[in-house]
Amino acid sequence: MKNTNTRAYIYTVCTLLLIACTAVFVLGADRQYKVKNTPVTAAEIEITADASMITDEFIKTTADYFRQNSINTAILKVNNGTESIVNLSGFGNILSSNENFEKKDIVTQIKRKLNSKKIQLYLSVDCVGLDGTTILSAVQQLCDNYKIAGIVLDNFTESASLISDISSICDKTGTDFIIKTDAVSLHSFSNCPADRFICENLGYDQYVALKAKGDIKQDILLHYSSPSMMSDMYLLTNFSQLDGAVVCNYTGGQADNLLLSTTLAKNSTIPLFNMGINNRFTVTYPAKDVSTYYSGIFITGTAQPGTVNINDAEYATAKDGSFGVYFELEEGDTPFTVSQNGNSKEFTVTRKVYKSTGVKYETPWDETEYLEKGRIIQTVSRLTSLLSDPDDDSAIIAGLEPGTKMVVTESVETTRSGYKTYAYKLSNGGFVLASKVEILPEITADFIPAEESETDFSRHTVYETPVISSVSREKLENSDERLYIAVNNTPAVTSSYTSEKLSLFFLDTVAEDIALPQSDFYKAYSVNTYDGGTEISLFFDETAPLWGYDVKAEQGQFIVYLKQTPHLSATDKPLQGITIMLDAGHGGKDSGALGVASTNGPLEKDLNLAVSQATKAILQQYGATVIMTRDDDTFPSLEDRRALVRDHKPDLFIAQHHNSMDYSYNSSNTMGSECYYFTHQSENLAQLMCSHISTATDRNNRGSYPAYFYVTRTDVCPAVLMEYGYVINPYEFSNLYSDADIYKAAFGTVQAVLKAIPQ
Repeated sequence: MKNTNTRAYIYTVCTLLLIACTAVFVLGADRQYKVKNTPVTAAEIEITADASMITDEFIKTTADYFRQNSINTAILKVNNGTESIVNLSGFGNILSSNENFEKKDIVTQIKRKLNSKKIQLYLSVDCVGLDGTTILSAVQQLCDNYKIAGIVLDNFTESASLISDISSICDKTGTDFIIKTDAVSLHSFSNCPADRFICENLGYDQYVALKAKGDIKQDILLHYSSPSMMSDMYLLTNFSQLDGAVVCNYTGGQADNLLLSTTLAKNSTIPLFNMGINNRFTVTYPAKDVSTYYSGIFITGTAQPGTVNINDAEYATAKDGSFGVYFELEEGDTPFTVSQNGNSKEFTVTRKVYKSTGVKYETPWDETEYLEKGRIIQTVSRLTSLLSDPDDDSAIIAGLEPGTKMVVTESVETTRSGYKTYAYKLSNGGFVLASKVEILPEITADFIPAEESETDFSRHTVYETPVISSVSREKLENSDERLYIAVNNTPAVTSSYTSEKLSLFFLDTVAEDIALPQSDFYKAYSVNTYDGGTEISLFFDETAPLWGYDVKAEQGQFIVYLKQTPHLSATDKPLQGITIMLDAGHGGKDSGALGVASTNGPLEKDLNLAVSQATKAILQQYGATVIMTRDDDTFPSLEDRRALVRDHKPDLFIAQHHNSMDYSYNSSNTMGSECYYFTHQSENLAQLMCSHISTATDRNNRGSYPAYFYVTRTDVCPAVLMEYGYVINPYEFSNLYSDADIYKAAFGTVQAVLKAIPQ
């Protein structure tokens, strides 16, 4: 019995030792981890020449970064020309003499760390300069030595027999065989036994057509080497099928969040629009005989796709059947006949030429009044421009609040809309148009009327000089602040802003001995009174820059709103806590520009709203709070839209429009996107909008420009007006209204927003 117990004891101990050894072996073994039953989302890791980046911290950071961004595959480039990070026969020098390579196997280290985060490793071999024998040897050694998930061959142009040999090696070792190619060369691999392809320069339309044709049975991973691929990935995920994606050249410490998790997440709630045109034969312009003083005319219409005949010549339509053709005109009558398939339209265009009558034209005066120095005027509209040049409406110094009172120093003659009128000069040298103000029965204390004046000024009241008596502060829950500046009247206020300083200048105003309260925004301030008024300046701390501000007049005070700089959230919802206001231009009774199809197709207001709704859907995916100035076919006035900005104080404001031209110009080659801004803090957003939308839609980038559109004249936040494309150009118009086109534009808009908000 004793011997039996002893044997049982020994057997148990041996079994436990065997289990322990097996566990140690299994846990310590260099096993192969592979992603299964899910699309491959990969990023390339490129080793720099000195390899200083390859540290334990880099490997850990890379693994964490990939995991956070839903990247399940790393592609490590093993060679660079004749140099390699692994010692393979046929390869030249190992990259650098970095101690990482001397003391440990970098590939194994990277693989283990990635695999522990459930990220598989592919090794990529650049085949440039390598013969077939070397490539085959490299594949064999890499598969045998590292038990990797896959081998990627880049710049691979070898024979079918070599492909078969490589495929055989990969099959035996359970390694994926991947070929990296481009859209042009992909068809040459149609019968290749590779497991999948990585394809460069393959856009949305090509990808959909290729998959529908079915020549390539394997998965095709889009290679993201430019921002346009992000929009293609989003479209394929939501409107078709995407096998996977590859991000190029991750080098560690990237500030840009790849956000593949959001881009590749299907959104089942995105709105669809199903817009199109009616292909019935119609000449949309001119609809009847027309006269013009211009030298040419752009004839537009809709028809069946193909060609239309105009005055016995054939002209191609756009892919949707819309057309637009420019004709130079001779003086007098030019008859036109436009036809297709038995349908026709006849009309006459008459070109007139201005002829001088010899009589000198005298510009008439409007009903505005000449005012002497010392008279008081007051703004009546919600936004009145203070101009540096009385003849130039774009020379805007500031927008003045309603109820602003100003002292006239001089009346200056100018011209507007074919009439002579007056502009009133103020003490700071700026001008206000007489038509924008009302004249008050107030005069300054030192007012001296002209001798020829017939007005009895004895009944006029003396203007009360504005005096700044105090400043108080309110801190809001969102860390923004309000300053309340007590003033006994409503003077004109101008402002200037840089990242270091905000200056407010109160015209014709004096200040008592006042102190400003402490603030989280400004580290110092100054209050200075000059002959023309009082300037209050706030000096900002570089660590807490001002994002935007607003100066609003209320009875007996000015309220200065100071807005904190927003930051992206370090989560999969980077726009969480960010508020974006989208303004779909026009709407309701205001159709906006008529496209080349006129009412046979979507109007500008329809396109604007569709892009806004699509942009809203994507922004919300990224976590943003979105406010729409209109979410249906209604018409908020310009004042309504501007009031919404002041009330909600968003972090960004984007007015969304589509462009057009007069029918007297040749619009055949006019196409592309352009963006407009008013304040200097909006310029960066405008440039980003142009860049990203142009890339996402493959439209021309026509640039960003300063302009004084009413809705962009705000200091609350960066504000722009985006023109996405030209509805008057038939070829661009035909690429504006499909759901894919709308979401390309929306996706580009969101990418610009992500770049505009600081990390």
